[in-house]
Amino acid sequence: MDILPLWYHYTIVGVFGLIVGSFLNVVIYRFHTGKSLSGSSHCLSCGTPLRWFELFPLLSYIFLRGRCRSCGCAIPIRYFLVESTTALLAVLIFVKFSYTILAGIIFLLGVVLLMITVYDIYHMVIPDELVIATTFCAALYMGYTTYGHFSSSMLVEHCLAAGGAFAFYGCLWLVSKGRWIGFGDVKLALPLGFMLGPVGAFSFVVLSFWVGAVVSIGILAYPRVHAGVVWATQHLQRLCSTCPHTHVAKYPRYFTMKSEVPFAPFMVVAFLLVFLCDVYVLQLMATII
Repeated sequence: MDILPLWYHYTIVGVFGLIVGSFLNVVIYRFHTGKSLSGSSHCLSCGTPLRWFELFPLLSYIFLRGRCRSCGCAIPIRYFLVESTTALLAVLIFVKFSYTILAGIIFLLGVVLLMITVYDIYHMVIPDELVIATTFCAALYMGYTTYGHFSSSMLVEHCLAAGGAFAFYGCLWLVSKGRWIGFGDVKLALPLGFMLGPVGAFSFVVLSFWVGAVVSIGILAYPRVHAGVVWATQHLQRLCSTCPHTHVAKYPRYFTMKSEVPFAPFMVVAFLLVFLCDVYVLQLMATII
């Protein structure tokens, strides 16, 4: 029996995730730029090298209030989010798989998927290298989990699941001529569908659109809610002001139905819901009905 308390394990795993997330930020920023990973970290605005006390994951961002100590320019919130997400992912994987080789394989896969998510959000493209890395992790996972009880029927089932997911997203890409989703999303569906199998791949495809719909509706609604809050605040200020000619600024909507939205983040979230949280569409619908 382990004599160490559970919170101790969570802390160790979480700190490990933070360290990996901090390094991941460097990899994402310098990926496909020709810059070496060995260079020192610096402010993206003024180029000032960061001191040792500015390199602590999460803590440095909080204490610096999200701004460079030298020039005062804002530090991208991406750094904070990637570090915290990697730590959360590490803890979730530990909860389900503990200290095992399988947990290491899945964490490696999660790191690659996180890179794909961030890269797709910023550049609207999924590099082939990351798709290959995902495929390698999927093959490693299947090889490890099926070792000793591998069967040809199991291989056929998982290959059909991968082909089905690939075909579905491929049809969407073909019909829309790349306007709805990119071909990188189609290629990403292959290894993810292969890992999940037929039932999981079906839930993965459906959930990716459900997640996309919820997020897109939220983003579409945000400008309206924000404009309403601004109007109410300005209206209140006008009532309390002695000047009757208060200027009302118009806030444009930055996101419309015709805006391009990266689809890989929805696919990654859907995959994690099925793979880590065992969320299956048919069971969910049966429960609701």
